[in-house]
This record gives sequence, structure tokens and C-alpha cells, in this order.
Amino acid sequence: MAEKKVILPVAQIEKKKKSVHPATRCGGCGSKSCKGGGLGIYPGSEKEIVYRNIGLYIIMGLIILFTSYLIMRMLNIFLS
Repeated sequence: MAEKKVILPVAQIEKKKKSVHPATRCGGCGSKSCKGGGLGIYPGSEKEIVYRNIGLYIIMGLIILFTSYLIMRMLNIFLS
């Protein structure tokens, strides 16, 4: 008896497309990969927005440091 061969479907691997700008790996300003600079500061942002973002990050950092210090002090009080 001849065995019946079962043909299984194979996943198709898509070929990667080359970017328009190979040095920066950027597909242009309309691409989804271009999200802007660091800390939420986008190219062309106004000064007020940049200062607000930097101020918010500094305030959040201070709050994190202060609460971690308080938690450390409370743990030292309870454990000693």
C-alpha cells in the first residue's frame, strides 16, 4: 500500500524592506517608528513644553527619592 503524503502548510516569511534612509534606519517623517526624542521631547517642540517636561521629570525623581527615604526610615524604625 502506498502511503498518502500529507502536505502541511508552511508559514511564509516576509522579506524585510530596506529603509529609505539606511544610515538612520528612518522611513521618513510619516513612519510609525519615528516617535521623537528622549523624555517626550519631540523635534520642533516649543520651549515651554520642553521646560515643562524636564520639570515634571525632576519633580517625579524627587518624589521617588523622598518616598524611598521615608520607607527606608520607617523600616529601620520597625525592625530595630
